[in-house]
Amino acid sequence: MLYKKNLFFAVFATLFLISCDLDLSLTTEADSSTTSSTTASTVFWDASQSDIFELSADVTTVNISNATSEKTLYFVRRNTGSETISSKNIRTLTAASQRQADSDVSEDFLEFDEEIPNLQKGFAGCFIPEQIDLKNYASSARSVSVPSETAISGKTGETKEIYVDNNTDISTFVQKFATLRAVGTYCYVWVVDDFYSSTAGENKVDSAIAQEYADAFDKMYPMITNVFGNESDKIYYYGWRNMEDYSSTGTKINIVVYDIGNDYSLSENQQCGIVGYFYAKDYFYNYSEKGVTSNNGKYFYIDSGYANSNFDTTISTLAHEFQHMVNYNQKTVSHDLTSGQWYNEMLSMLCEDMMQEHLGIKDEDSPKARTTVFNAYYYCSGISEYNSKNQICSYATAFSFGSFIARNFGGAELVQKISQNSYVDNDSITNAVNSLNGTKYTYDDLFEKYLLALFGDSTYTHNKDADCTLKYNSGDYSSNSYEYPMTAYNIFDSEYSFSANGKKYYGPAIFYANAKSVDLRPENGILIHGIGTFSGSSVSVSFSSGTGAEKIYLIIK
Repeated sequence: MLYKKNLFFAVFATLFLISCDLDLSLTTEADSSTTSSTTASTVFWDASQSDIFELSADVTTVNISNATSEKTLYFVRRNTGSETISSKNIRTLTAASQRQADSDVSEDFLEFDEEIPNLQKGFAGCFIPEQIDLKNYASSARSVSVPSETAISGKTGETKEIYVDNNTDISTFVQKFATLRAVGTYCYVWVVDDFYSSTAGENKVDSAIAQEYADAFDKMYPMITNVFGNESDKIYYYGWRNMEDYSSTGTKINIVVYDIGNDYSLSENQQCGIVGYFYAKDYFYNYSEKGVTSNNGKYFYIDSGYANSNFDTTISTLAHEFQHMVNYNQKTVSHDLTSGQWYNEMLSMLCEDMMQEHLGIKDEDSPKARTTVFNAYYYCSGISEYNSKNQICSYATAFSFGSFIARNFGGAELVQKISQNSYVDNDSITNAVNSLNGTKYTYDDLFEKYLLALFGDSTYTHNKDADCTLKYNSGDYSSNSYEYPMTAYNIFDSEYSFSANGKKYYGPAIFYANAKSVDLRPENGILIHGIGTFSGSSVSVSFSSGTGAEKIYLIIK
């Protein structure tokens, strides 16, 4: 995981702001590219029974009854497939009855015809380490009989050579001397000698900062493992072996502080890039491939520049990266599973979310701050996609969905089940929800409820506190238990608004009915469209037919 400060958003402008030619007219017939050979049908929807209705691919007309006058009708496109659906091939709204003039609803439906200001608020993409194939690694190992490393004493002032990255791509590693500057119950804090000073400043830290990291991590360790489970005490070499026999640092977690990416600059716009990361390479004994080298143990890394410029962010990153380490054990080591990156990042952001109060992190420095990006750019990444070209959007969409699920279906106790069950991705979420709540929801059921939240539903919403049924009752909280609060936040608040075309918008961006300038992203990518406000109680809408991967949902609000 990594964050970046002050990343200029113009890099994404050509991708994000591509909806400048929105078609406000309704076509009289379907485009040939979207027409299906399936026999079209007409269905009926009693809107008094539900605010949302799903259209199958062969449905072209929906007759809506009990649609209360003056309410607004929307539709959401959803791509359930693994491939992007071209904007040329998405379904088209062909007719709508009793629709008021466009001038009456134009404020709700925006057109991106100018550059939107930087909305990232200090967050950017993520460093995604390569997946190390266990079979390939085992076949390249030279011998099962490996001498164990000499254990360190574990006293401050001790030095050790540690492999650290040497470029912004985190693709090459060099050995550098580091000194043990703080020792905690659960961790060692190492500072690479090049980035240590008796007086902290710029990209150098002192022993006091190292001690703060040790103290903070010691407090959060049992609180996080209470929810997510434990990290692995094993290291891989021809199978999983006891780490204490192969690592000089035993089963302690090593927090290494240095200038990650070797990119610190005094430039106002770019002082440093990556805040921190976990790399599973260190769980592979003597791994060395393509410039990537293992440190043989439990390691994650924190940027020394951020330690001085934004210490609170680095503390939150400790929690975030530790979840990645735990997740590696819970899913890969224990169950031989590989999760989607979005799912892993979602869990790490939920870890930050539930630890926010304990860590004293402001909303503006928490994952909630990603909501502005979600509102403006949700269509640039599927909800269950990790879009490497638009990482900032994938973080935003993953947190939006994960935080909704947590706040509506069980809080930290639900996250506990997600983290520790024997599933990954959407199956893991659905299994956890049903297991905790005694329900039989499908993933599609949960997704529909999530869509309602994007329209300000009062029942299914981000704007509620999560249940606090899981507690931590030891250590500092023996007499005053920590309940892992995941507090309400309103995605329609001005705090998460954005501006375009000289106007300010609140909540997720809504496009004109037949906007077709944006591709529909894979893995549950969505596009929200407005049809209009209707004067009568009975409404009829028609669509061109489409492919099986594209789902259409009608929503009345």
